[in-house]
Amino acid sequence: MIRVLLVEDDPMVAELNRMYLSRVPGFETVASARSAAEALELLRTQPVDLLLLDIFMPGQSGLELMEDIRRQALDVDVIFVTAARDAATIDRALKLGAVDYLIKPFEFERLKQAFERYGETRRLIRDGQVLDQTELDKRLARRPTEGRVAEGLPKGLDRNTLDKVLLAIAAWPDNPPWFTSEEIGQQVGISRVSVRKYFEFLCTLKVLRMEPGYGTGGRPVHRFLVQKSYLREAKRFL
Repeated sequence: MIRVLLVEDDPMVAELNRMYLSRVPGFETVASARSAAEALELLRTQPVDLLLLDIFMPGQSGLELMEDIRRQALDVDVIFVTAARDAATIDRALKLGAVDYLIKPFEFERLKQAFERYGETRRLIRDGQVLDQTELDKRLARRPTEGRVAEGLPKGLDRNTLDKVLLAIAAWPDNPPWFTSEEIGQQVGISRVSVRKYFEFLCTLKVLRMEPGYGTGGRPVHRFLVQKSYLREAKRFL
């Protein structure tokens, strides 16, 4: 079993990644960390094979964490899952030895492909097999077009509705700053369930930050806060 540490400061995104990971045989989530410092502490105290790592985090970034991992010669591999898409950041991540780099938002199949390819290569190396050049080239070659999804909204989301949701959350008053999916749904004219799909997408882009909570009868009633500096990330999809 390949042991994975999730490093993501947004609890909703971390939970989505955990859910995705549970659907890939041979992998298990051993822990979650919300900062680089917490991740380093976990790496020192328990065995971890793979980090699923974001770049944008409070304090130390994911790239800085990976630099620390390399300086300390910690035996762990890294797959970046991030909204960072500039060439300099991607180049730095690959030079530090990232085994894959996924740009948010992505389809589950692309993440599954990254895990399966990593697991296959890891098994070949750990089993001590002797490979010929053809087999080695097959395993190491990057196939950037395989499984790639053209940039666009995840299935089930609509640009016009996303625009309405963005307008509603951007115009939400600062006092109080927190809102629920039900409140935004009433403004936009769609169901709370439908709003949650858009909120999950916006959380992956860090446009929204979630605070877990519960209402009467124990029903989950999560509150959300818009992080306006990230709104431009969502406007790329309109």
